[in-house]
Amino acid sequence: MTAMRPVLVSLLLCLSACGQSTEASSAHASDSSDSSGAEVATPAPPVSTGEISRAALMPVLDAGLGRFLQGVETEPDLQDGHFVGFRIARLYPEDPRFRAIDLGPGDTILKVNGQSVERPEQALTVWNGLRVASELWIEYSREGQRRELRFAIVD
Repeated sequence: MTAMRPVLVSLLLCLSACGQSTEASSAHASDSSDSSGAEVATPAPPVSTGEISRAALMPVLDAGLGRFLQGVETEPDLQDGHFVGFRIARLYPEDPRFRAIDLGPGDTILKVNGQSVERPEQALTVWNGLRVASELWIEYSREGQRRELRFAIVD
């Protein structure tokens, strides 16, 4: 498992760097009720969006998992003794492509395409699924606030 920790995070970051653009969308409010029954606006998580061409994605996937073990360091993020996700400690500091992505040291990857990536087999499932996926969706946390990156995978 130790060798697999940075794999998926690296994949996500490399794939995100292949994206043509990212832009933050404004938070949308959704309604919920408080204890008195009054409607309360709950902000949606900040979302950044962009595109990844399938032509750019396939060579990244074909390069294999070992390629993604370089340039990123992560550590497990545990809360109350339970695994939450992988906290990014280092993110390709010498690669300018990653500066435009709203993801960096201190952020914790929670899920990828709706799936946990705690165990190596989960990371492999997500990795293999990206070959036919229509979207790369990264759920992460920054300073306790949930955020999302969404990249359409376009042909």
